[in-house]
Amino acid sequence: MLKAFKKLWNSDRGNALIIFGACLPLLVGAAGIATDTIQWTLWKRQLQRAADSGAIAGVYTRIKTDTQDAVATAVNTDLTMNNHVGIALQSGYPEVLRPADSGEMRKQVKVTLQIAKSLPFSSMFMSATPNIRATATAASVPGGSQYCVIGLDTSAAVTGVEISGSSYIDLGDCSLIANSKNPTTAASNGSNSATGGGGSTVKAASLAASGGVNYSKTWDVKDYDPNSPPADDPFANVPNPKSSDCSKTITNMDKNKDYPIDRTSLDTAGQVVCITGDVTVQGSLKLASGVTYVLNGGSLTMNNSGSSMNCTSCTIAMTNFSDRTATGNIKITGGSLSITAPVTGNYAGIAFYQDPKATDTGQKTQNQINGNSGQSVTGAIYIPNQSVLYNGGGSYSGVGTEVGACMMLVAKRVEFGGNSKIKALDQCKGAGLPDPKAGQRVRLVA
Repeated sequence: MLKAFKKLWNSDRGNALIIFGACLPLLVGAAGIATDTIQWTLWKRQLQRAADSGAIAGVYTRIKTDTQDAVATAVNTDLTMNNHVGIALQSGYPEVLRPADSGEMRKQVKVTLQIAKSLPFSSMFMSATPNIRATATAASVPGGSQYCVIGLDTSAAVTGVEISGSSYIDLGDCSLIANSKNPTTAASNGSNSATGGGGSTVKAASLAASGGVNYSKTWDVKDYDPNSPPADDPFANVPNPKSSDCSKTITNMDKNKDYPIDRTSLDTAGQVVCITGDVTVQGSLKLASGVTYVLNGGSLTMNNSGSSMNCTSCTIAMTNFSDRTATGNIKITGGSLSITAPVTGNYAGIAFYQDPKATDTGQKTQNQINGNSGQSVTGAIYIPNQSVLYNGGGSYSGVGTEVGACMMLVAKRVEFGGNSKIKALDQCKGAGLPDPKAGQRVRLVA
């Protein structure tokens, strides 16, 4: 027996087996650790994806309803759809926080998730189950779009911005947004289908909405942005005209049929001229430069193809001193219009202003501005509580070489027809319009 052991001891034919046996624990350990690492990484990625999605959902909810309960409910609802770890969260999670605004980051939501799960190999050597944690913070941050057209109505039952017919709309680097929460047609191509819009041409940086957006394969729109945060009203703090503001009052101007009317020498820059009753432009109406004209309880109408209205550095404001809900409307469906807004004062950048308390009938044509070869509007058309049908004008529209207009269109609901060409706000710094402000988008920030 001893002789046999000595022979085996001196033999070198079993080296490979011995070396393999010695290395086997290392191979098994490496395979086990690799398997655990892959599983751990998968769970971590799935958990991080769930946290990211929950934080984004929380921001969208916080924009609409900024309460802890509403945001937490939105996060939990999102997790039921997007948490694919298959492991129950630990007690106390998700942790949902609403950090304060920081710089350009608004309506922040921070979501933290944590799970505990034993790993097949590592658990043999660990005294406690490891925790896997994922944290994500999302916020509403400035996007890249300047909104030149804003539909303010937040209702889910309406279309906030509609482009219909054979419109030619060139907004260049500017964008349109509807604050409507309508899930399918907040911003519409007129037919409410993906194949619509074929009869119109639209050029814009983006078409956005708080709800759903109709796409059109024929439009030259760089980005479609459904479910976007609503745009702020850029003129929300503009004061409504009051009777005490009036420098002079004109009664029944519409009854004076002695057209043309030239007020350039009758009114003085800086005055507020209040006009009681309707104004129907039947000939040539020339308004004085630097004057605010307030239509008290009346409507502005121009429907004669041979009529014209001109005003430089002035604002036409609509209200009703005794009953603001009875404010008149704007119906410019013919003739030549040339108006330039002032660049200073209460109505800086506003060409047409309508009282925010004017009654909304829901009609698309409650206010209407049709253009022709003589239309030119520099400044904002501000109709915050009624609809407007805007058909553009030829002096800055079409497919020619026109330079475009420095104009904003801000109304409760906007419908486009005809032709329009509008410059981006950063190209209109001398027109008195608000400084360019990018729209908001929801993004992960941490």
